[in-house]
Amino acid sequence: MRGAQAGKPLADLSIPPELSLGSTRRPAGLPFNVAQLYMRMAEGIREGKSVSPDLDVAVKRHQLLDVIQKASDTGIRQIL
Repeated sequence: MRGAQAGKPLADLSIPPELSLGSTRRPAGLPFNVAQLYMRMAEGIREGKSVSPDLDVAVKRHQLLDVIQKASDTGIRQIL
């Protein structure tokens, strides 16, 4: 993932350790993404909880995307 603030160039964003599942000793990119997915699926199976997004998650994502688009269109920081 890449991001920028206040006119600075796009740069790779690091994932904070508290948001990373499992070992930090793994390749970056697609292997990392697959490892995260498998760890979440295993957790869901062990704990008997859903790991698939539902309609509520979809609505929240669309609201977030709408706020990002509005900020981009207006140049004004938005509050979510």
